[in-house]
Order: sequence, then structure tokens, then C-alpha cells
Amino acid sequence: MQADLAFGAVCISLETVLAEGADIHRCLAAKALGQIRATKSVPSLIKALLDEDEDVRSDAADALSKLVDPASGQQLMENLLGDPCTEVKLSAIATLVKLGDRSIVPWLQRIVKGRDPEIAWDEEEFYSSGWDDWVEVQVGAIVALAELNAVESIPDIVAAICHDDAQDLTAVAFKSLAAMGSEGLKALAEFLDVDDTRLRRRAAAVLASIDSEEVSEALRRAITDPSSEVRSAVLKARVNVVPDDPLLVELLKDVEAGIRADAAFLIGSYYPDLLRDLLDDPSEIVRTQAIKAIASIDADQVDDVLVDQLSAEVISTSPGLSVAASSTLAVIAPHSALEILPDLLDDVSQPVAARLGALKGLTTIGGDEVVTALLEVIDDEQRQVRLEAMSALANLAGADDVWPNMAGSALLEALGGSYDPDEDQHEADLKSDEQSEPETEEIENKADSEESVPVEVIAKEEFPISTLDSILNEAPGMAPAVGLPEKGIELSKTDMERLAIAKRAIGKKKVRIESKVTRHDDIRQFAARVLGDLDQDEVIKALAVSIATDDIESRLAAADSLARISARNVHFSSDVIKTICDNLSTDNLSLKLSLIRALSGCDSDEVAVQLEVLLDDEDSSVRAEAIRALSGSSKLEEKAELLLSDPEPFVRMNAAEAIARDAEPEHFERLMDFSFSFEGYHGRRTAALLRKVDKERSNTAFLSVLDDPDKKRIWSIAIEALEELNQ
Repeated sequence: MQADLAFGAVCISLETVLAEGADIHRCLAAKALGQIRATKSVPSLIKALLDEDEDVRSDAADALSKLVDPASGQQLMENLLGDPCTEVKLSAIATLVKLGDRSIVPWLQRIVKGRDPEIAWDEEEFYSSGWDDWVEVQVGAIVALAELNAVESIPDIVAAICHDDAQDLTAVAFKSLAAMGSEGLKALAEFLDVDDTRLRRRAAAVLASIDSEEVSEALRRAITDPSSEVRSAVLKARVNVVPDDPLLVELLKDVEAGIRADAAFLIGSYYPDLLRDLLDDPSEIVRTQAIKAIASIDADQVDDVLVDQLSAEVISTSPGLSVAASSTLAVIAPHSALEILPDLLDDVSQPVAARLGALKGLTTIGGDEVVTALLEVIDDEQRQVRLEAMSALANLAGADDVWPNMAGSALLEALGGSYDPDEDQHEADLKSDEQSEPETEEIENKADSEESVPVEVIAKEEFPISTLDSILNEAPGMAPAVGLPEKGIELSKTDMERLAIAKRAIGKKKVRIESKVTRHDDIRQFAARVLGDLDQDEVIKALAVSIATDDIESRLAAADSLARISARNVHFSSDVIKTICDNLSTDNLSLKLSLIRALSGCDSDEVAVQLEVLLDDEDSSVRAEAIRALSGSSKLEEKAELLLSDPEPFVRMNAAEAIARDAEPEHFERLMDFSFSFEGYHGRRTAALLRKVDKERSNTAFLSVLDDPDKKRIWSIAIEALEELNQ
């Protein structure tokens, strides 16, 4: 009862503002009454439909469209015809349709036909900018006619679609026709005969999306359409509603390879015999898609012949076929797959894509034999292979109910450096990397010289990097022809400096496909990354050790993994917490943020003391993370006032959310003051927080603002807050 009284007081106060307030406040009040579903405020909103401000009328009409009260029908009809505001017309149409008022149908038909002179339009906008608001209302009218099932309007809609100078209405109009029963479907089917591929394609797609026998005859015509676009549209739309529709079978034999391929993948599993025939299709893409679809057929359809066919494709020279065959064989014949896929995965002479397909197939099977195969490539020379192998090991380790397990132990060993080379090999790798690095600093070093440098000094025996370079260095006799000196152009120190800048420009640099990090470091770093999926004490301790190493990338990966584990509310031991805290002094921002997140689930005085210091950090992102981590702590409460006045908005909001999370009554005044601070920047979001703290008290407080004429400057904040509180 008390809640009803409070809600009634809110509605009365907003109605008063709607009637007497400034235009901006009237708009906000109308919106709020609609959002809070103030059904008793309908008369006030109807009156607002006659407001002198079109924005107020628009917001009032929109609010009435949410309330759907029959009492608003007459005035909304008058606004539809006599109000030039487009938004008002659209809201009026929407409400009248919800009311089921069929008296609007003749007017909607007139709107569909054109810019009816008996209806008011925004002439000023039309002549000043050339924008015709009728085009928006026309679309709304077509949708409305469909919702009212006004079949008498079908000829008008068809005429509008076919009008030479009209806007493209097919997206809306075709769906509207489809929603108007047999007559609408009949009109839509007639577009399958027009000499316009785009219209036929769109009509076919809409018809195919309808699960009804009434469209069967039209679909038969569409499936034999001379345009592959139309046939493809039918296939892709139909499989979403009736994937086993017998009409689609013909598309498995289509003359276009692309359509056969799509059909094989989308519906092939319903027709295993036809699908197997497609394994001999002349098109590789068709065979590939057919192989993928075989993974979904019933087990009783699998025989030795099929397994042998797939086994042969696994070692195909086509990577696409090999990948598809590996995945499918692992599903339908895992024992056969285990005989073939490990060798393919380990064969460095095979394309990387094929090896990755084997890896994916093996991961599907799982088990110790698969783990053993993955361990063989964990230090593979191909980076993508080894990273995918470690990801697969992490998935297998997490899926295993037993710990420790082989996959998890292998990743821990990788993190611990079991794949590090001996010292001689390490030095050889470094030397190889140094020799392969391009001489990117040559020009910069030369630019420091006081003397000018000839172009020929910096020219390199490589493909020309510009048109000028090509002219000067590649075209014989070009320099003399254009009158250049034999010794080349003399470049000044300024020229060299500019060239150096150009070399450093982002747009001039080349992106390396392979990581510059050495293989053993890469293995450690990625192991640290994927171990974040395992909530085991042994893993957590190993990751804690990694955040204290010299390798910054490993530290970053380990800290991120610890943060992910902490987010799952996994307990950290005191030793792990101490290690994390000891590393909080790092200058690396990304590392520091991950470490703070890792501590967010640790409830101890030591952690709170460490995080409290970070509330004063000069970096706003650090302060924000520290606030999240300290949520619910007395340390945060002590600095609440300071944090709520932080110069960064997201820091302030983090503090407000943390304070409100406890939903303690003593936090009310603090949050109330915060909602009006910074010109109400956080007003609406703070009101959402206050709803959880004390909704009724919040309503009273914001209503008191609206009752005070001296506080009009902050009325908009109070109105939006009341809307948020009472939705």
C-alpha cells in the first residue's frame, strides 16, 4: 500500500511538471510517465498532445504508445492527420494499431499511395532540406496495415513497391505481405515472375522463411529460377524453418557448384546416400562440404567404405579436404582416426592447415593417446601448431576429472622451462635472429652525420620501395635522361632526418607474421596463458612463480591467468598472495592491473593494505581496479568521499557501485549527493544503485527536489532519477 502511494506521488509530481514545467522538463516528464507505465496519467499525456512544443508532443505520443489506453485513440487520430511532426505520426500509428482501431486503415492506405494533401506534413522541413517525412510514415503505414491484416490494402502496397520513383520498400513490404495470409502470399509469389533478379531473390527468401504448405508451389518455381542468387536465397532461408523440406533435395544436384556445396553442408545429413555421391563431385568445395556434413549422419550409415574414403582424403594434397576429412573421421570413426592423424600432425612436410586439421580432430577424440601425440608437437617449429597444441592440452586437462593428469602436467613442465634449449643452442638461435633482422637503423645513424650522403650509399639490392626508387635504381640510363648527376643526388642532413622519420612512421613498417620471441620463450608464455583455465593449487603456485621471472611476457600471461582464476572465486594460498603483492610495485601498467584483479578475490588484511595504497595511484585505471578489488572493505569506506570526487568519471562510478554493493542504509545520503554532483553526470546510473539501497526513501528525496522551485536547475536530474527508480 505504501509503495502504491509513493508511486502515485511520483506520477502526480511528473504530471505537474508536464503541465507547467519548461519545455525540456516537460519532455523528460512525458518520457518518464511512459517508462514507468503511469496508466493513471493518460489524461495528462493526451493533453500534452496539444503542447506548443513538437518535442513534447512527440514524447507524449511515444509514452501513450507504451500505455495503450483506448481513451487516447481519438486525439491520436487527430494528431496523425493534423500534426506535422513525423515522430508524433509514427507513435500515433503504433498506438492505434495496438488498440486495433481499424478506422485508421483508409488513412494508412492513402499514406501508402503518396503524400496525401489532406494530411498535415512538415512543409518547412521539406522545402528547407529536401527531406520528405512521408517516406518514413509510408513505411510505418505498411507495417501497420500488415498488423491489422488489412488485406484490402494489398494492391496499394504492391503498387508502392513497383513505383519507379519510390524508395526501396521490399525489406518491409515483402514481410508485410507475407503476414497478411493467403492473399498476401499470393501477391508476394507474383514477384517471382518479374524480370528483376533482386526482387525475385528477396521475394523467394521471404516465402522460403514461411512454414506453410501454401508456399510450396511458389518455392517449386523459385528452386528452378534461372538465377543462382534466387535458388541460393531459397536454400538459406528454408533451412532455418524446414531443413528437411523435400523440395530442397534438387539443390544437391544444382548446376552451380556453390549451391551444391551449400546444400551438402546445410541439408546433406538428411540424405546420406546423396551426400555420399557428392564425395565424387568434380568440385573440390562440394566434396569438402559433403565431408563436413557426413559428421552429422547417423552411426548406422557409416561403413568401412566410407571410412576408407575419408581416410584417403585425410592425406589429400588439398588442405581443405584434409582438414574436413580429419574432423569428420574423428567423429564417425575415432579408432581409424587415431591410426592416421598422429602421423599427419607430426609430419612437418605437410601444409600447416592440414596438420592443424589433424590436431583439431585428435582433440575431439581425447584420451592419453591423443595427449601423447600433442606432446610431440608442443615445441613444433610452426608457431600456430604449437600454440594450438597447448590450447588443446589445456582443454583436455580441464575436461579430465582426475588431477594431476598428463595434459596438465605437460603444460606445467612447459611453463617451468622444460623445453628450453641448452646454452649453445640458445646462442645459435640468438645469432640467427640477429642475422635475419633488417638494417632498420641505417638511415637514422647516417642522419647524425654533418655531411651530405649520396643516394647510392643507402641504396639496397632489393625490390624498389617507391616509384622514385624504381626510376633511379631500376631503369637503366634513366638518371642521365632526366639530367641527374652521375654520382647521384646529394642529400643534406635535413633530407636524411626526414628519411629517418619516414622509416619510423607506422605506415612504413612491415608487420611480422611470426613472433620475434624465441621458440622456448613462446612456449613458456603461452603455457602461462592457457593454464588460466585450470583451477588447481599446483597451477596457481606455478603461475605465481612466473610473475616474478625476468620475462615480461611470461609475467603478463601468468598475471592474466591468475586474474581469470580469481574471478572464479578460487582460493589463493598466503604464499601466492604474498608473491602477487610483492610484484605490485611494477612499472608495467598491464601487469599491475592484472595483479590487482588477481587480488580482488582475496579477503585478507594484508591485501587490503596493499590495495589501499593504490587508491592514490596517479593512473586512473589503477585506481579504478583497486576500487573494484576493495569493494566491501572498510578501507574503501574511509576514502569514499575522495573517490566520489575523482577527476575521472569511471573511477567515480566504480566507487559509487562499490559503495552501493553493500546496500547499507548509511550509504544513502552519500549516494544521493553523488547523483547531483558533476552536473548530474552520474544521476541516472546512481538512481539505479539507490533503487537497491532504499527505493522509497530515494523517491521521497527526488520528489522533494521537484517540489522546490529554487532547484529547477537540477529538476532534469531528479526527473530522470525518478524514471530510473520506478521503471
